[in-house]
Amino acid sequence: MEILIGVVLVAVILLLVGVDMWYFLVGGAALVALASAFTGVFFCVCGVMLLRSRRCTGEFSRFAEGKRFEAAEYLVGARLHRNVFPAEFVLRERLYRPGKPVKLFLTRSGSVFDRNALITTLVGIPLSIGTALAFGGAFFLLIGVL
Repeated sequence: MEILIGVVLVAVILLLVGVDMWYFLVGGAALVALASAFTGVFFCVCGVMLLRSRRCTGEFSRFAEGKRFEAAEYLVGARLHRNVFPAEFVLRERLYRPGKPVKLFLTRSGSVFDRNALITTLVGIPLSIGTALAFGGAFFLLIGVL
């Protein structure tokens, strides 16, 4: 929230100084293109991890607090494996049921992709790449290259 307030304040100050709105439009398109390109790279790395993983069955065990986020842990065999993505907050009781067998993708690093992480990765790859291409094209169109 503080970052958003800071961005708005900087924009208002720049407008008061006399900076044209054109630069805000060009800069916004460039920032969205870069952010979605980085997101696309992240999802592509997750896709490669999925391709190199092996399918297995496990059971939800618990939620574990990590360095950055809380994630679900699944019991595969006798070992606990942490999910790659953060635990969902919405519909948590329906998505994570202890004792119910779940299909997982076990990566070489020992983390797992559950169904939610799989769907997020498969949807995130084309959406982030498409967004990067659209806003990158808009940026180049606005600066007159295309």
